[in-house]
Amino acid sequence: MVRALSIAFLVIAASSGGAACGGGGNIQNLPLRWQGVEVLPTPSGPVGRALAASQLVLGLRDLRADPAVVGRYEDNGFVVRTKDNVGQYCTDRLGEMLVHAGAHLAQNAPTVLEAELLDYHVIEGNTFEGTVQMRAVLRRAGNMVWNKTYTGSSKRWGRTHNPDNFNEALSNSLADATQQLLRDDGFARSLGSSGG
Repeated sequence: MVRALSIAFLVIAASSGGAACGGGGNIQNLPLRWQGVEVLPTPSGPVGRALAASQLVLGLRDLRADPAVVGRYEDNGFVVRTKDNVGQYCTDRLGEMLVHAGAHLAQNAPTVLEAELLDYHVIEGNTFEGTVQMRAVLRRAGNMVWNKTYTGSSKRWGRTHNPDNFNEALSNSLADATQQLLRDDGFARSLGSSGG
């Protein structure tokens, strides 16, 4: 099964770690870390009520062309990569944010929330500009009942080629995209009508 297209069902667990590189040189391997998110996303009233009344299976597929690429230096085009499994890492972080918002995640539930990761990167120029784009899809009995694409972004200042700044931009971009999902009353209506 191709890793980029395989679905990773949520198992909330600690993400894999590794020592972070120091700033200044090219980042050969960026260990993914959850950093710099000061406030976790919160649901709107309708989304909060729909999550409380439903059980969900959560899955995420990494649909990016190269799942190892997480950034680029604007000045010389150097590509920043990670050896971590981005799809699993994002599944874990998204699951944690949904549970914090009141979701009841289960391995067997009638409704499936699939997140398709379309973009996940940072461009380092004068700032660290993060972008995370994900398409959220609700399915019931295998049929799609709703879908929408969200683009989260973050702009950070900081020391050149610093892994912490990359991770802060990625973390805040994923949190921003998740916040948009949790404030989307169309998501709430579809989740409520899908018979959670």
